[in-house]
Formats: sequence, C-alpha cells, structure tokens
Amino acid sequence: MLNETSIALAVTGVLVAGVAWVLHRRRVAVTTAEIGATLPWFAVIGIAVAVGRSTSVSGLPAGFLQSPTVYLVVGALVAGLWVIFDLVEIQQRSRWTAGTGVLMALVVGGGTVLTMGTPQPRVLVWNGVAVVLAVGVTLLVLRTVPSGHRATHSWLGAWVLFAHVLDATTTGIGLEKLGTTERNPISAALIQMGEGAGVSGVVLFLFVKVAVALLILRALDPGMNPAGRETVALLVVAAGAGLVPAIHNLTLFALAIS
Repeated sequence: MLNETSIALAVTGVLVAGVAWVLHRRRVAVTTAEIGATLPWFAVIGIAVAVGRSTSVSGLPAGFLQSPTVYLVVGALVAGLWVIFDLVEIQQRSRWTAGTGVLMALVVGGGTVLTMGTPQPRVLVWNGVAVVLAVGVTLLVLRTVPSGHRATHSWLGAWVLFAHVLDATTTGIGLEKLGTTERNPISAALIQMGEGAGVSGVVLFLFVKVAVALLILRALDPGMNPAGRETVALLVVAAGAGLVPAIHNLTLFALAIS
C-alpha cells in the first residue's frame, strides 16, 4: 500500500515529466543566465524542508516537503515559469527567474514564521551573527586566496563559496550557542573528529567547507572561455548544496528553538 510520501513523489514525477515535455515541445531555449538565476530557488527548498521538519504538517502535504520530492517540486515550478515566460514573451527571463525565487523564499519563509509566532530575539541575533560571519569569511577568502588557486566564475563563484561558508557558520552557531545537534552524519563525524583531535570541531568544519568550495571552483574553471551551460549548472548545484542546509538551519532555528 502506497504511503503519502510515495504518492507525493509519484505525483511530482508526473508533473516534472509533463513540464519537461512542454519545454521540449515548445523548444524553449534555456540560457546560462537563466540557469544561474535559479540559485534563489534553492533557498525555497531549504525553507520548505525546515517547515516540514518543524511544523505539524502531515499526510500528503508533508510528503511534498521531503527530499527528494521537494527538489522536484521546485524544479517543476521553475520550469513552469520558463514555459509561462515563453508563452507571454517576457524579456530578461533570468531576472524574472531570480526575482520570483527571492519573492517565493520571502513569502514562504516570512509567512511560516509569522504563522508559527515571533521567533525568540536571541535566535534572530545568532542567525544574524551567522550571516555576518559568513559574509566576513567569504570576503576574507576572496581577498587573500590568489585567483590562480580559485576560479572566480564572477558572482556565481562567490556564491558557491558563501553558501558553503554559511552552512558552516550556521552549523557552528547552532551547535555552540543554540544547543542543536548535527543531523548530517558526515558533518557530525567531521566535527567530532576535530573535537577528538583537540581542535574546535566547528572551525575544522569551516576550513573543510572553504577548501571544498575552492576545489569545486578550480575543478570547474573554464580557463579563458566563458562558462557553458553545463559548467554553470554544476556551479549552481554546488552552491545549492551549501545554500539548502544553510537556509534550512536559519529557518529551523527561527521555527523550533524557544
């Protein structure tokens, strides 16, 4: 007998297949700029996962908030937007893609927080500290690491680095100041390894995340040529791999910590 999670995944699979067919049927050309503009939608995924884990949502709706279904749902939404943009002949589709992603994140995140009640002031303060630290560390790395050892990839490269740093700072704030636990087994093992070696586990985690981001940027360095669609897509996925857990952390802290 199918449970709600399986039903949600099956429905989403049909939706994704349908939207993909329409994209192919209409021969909608997706540019590198439009692929890069999908990055804000990863924040929507992080918020949705946090909502599913911290609220009393149950039944079929809860199935749509679980991984990997939530990724497919958001992907179908973005593809559906591209179909609509093509139908109404909207220009500057990359800006519209990014703008709607930011708006959706604000609406979903803000609406959920207001519905659940005002977050604790100390949580908001520490969330702010995590963001400020992430911005500071990102700028420090960008200014100190020679460009020969990191491919910048313009703004997208900076976002890859920032997203992974933000994942590390939110994880550290959660563990050290808000009393949370690390659910990712790889991250938890790395932090525990650092503590066992007599160094700060969260600092070691931060260094590893920075190193991973820089390695990704170097591996995807297109040289003197502009990055193609495949490279941009990989960079977006790499940034999303840091942004989703980071935004999840920030949202979960605001919703679940009293």
